[in-house]
Amino acid sequence: MTRLRPATAANSGALRCALLCSCLVGCTAFHATPAPPRVICLRAGQATWEERYRELGTYRSTWGTADAPLGDALGRWCRTQRQQYEEGRLSEDRVAQLDSLKFSWRNPTELSPEELEAIWDQNVDLLRAYIREHGDGQVPKKYKLNPTFGGWVAAVRRRGPDGLAPDRRAALASSGFEWKSTRKCGSAFMTNFRALQDLPENEAPAPELVAWVAAQRKLAAKGGLSAERCDYLASIGAL
Repeated sequence: MTRLRPATAANSGALRCALLCSCLVGCTAFHATPAPPRVICLRAGQATWEERYRELGTYRSTWGTADAPLGDALGRWCRTQRQQYEEGRLSEDRVAQLDSLKFSWRNPTELSPEELEAIWDQNVDLLRAYIREHGDGQVPKKYKLNPTFGGWVAAVRRRGPDGLAPDRRAALASSGFEWKSTRKCGSAFMTNFRALQDLPENEAPAPELVAWVAAQRKLAAKGGLSAERCDYLASIGAL
């Protein structure tokens, strides 16, 4: 899948990238040997596949979509189903059950550049409607009512205004698009990303941040980092 790459790095420069690279040279985490594979067992109280499937059915009845976002157990389960489907490890029966809920086999928030452009006009209209209803342009990335719309807003923010044609920037400005989200995701990834993003250009990152970047680079090299997270890191020169 083609990954969306921001045209310019937000709040970063060559100095930050150079500082990160110089710190990574001596980082032991970057050269660490792979950990042995984990044995995954069903813990007491852990939901079965059928229980999660019924939970997803309830979710669809409530929100009108079967694409639960990451952030809770159901969202992580949905990600696992997509991974197993892509690897050919999901049975035909389970595929059919998920198809009956109109489950998306690709995460609807991970948009390629072509997909971003293809749904541009309709999402600008959705943005105007959202602002009329809510009074601001703070569309959640994990927007339960329309995951694709939330993903589109997040992808446009990652690309940044300098990565868009003038007519695109003008359309967003007239619609009330807000480039910076005031919603703070509490995941470890986003916490570390924001710490790097807010780092002054002439200040070297702390050793724990250097080790974290090294670990993300290793994960990306193995194909284990989502396109969305790769784009976040690329936007500050960390990948």
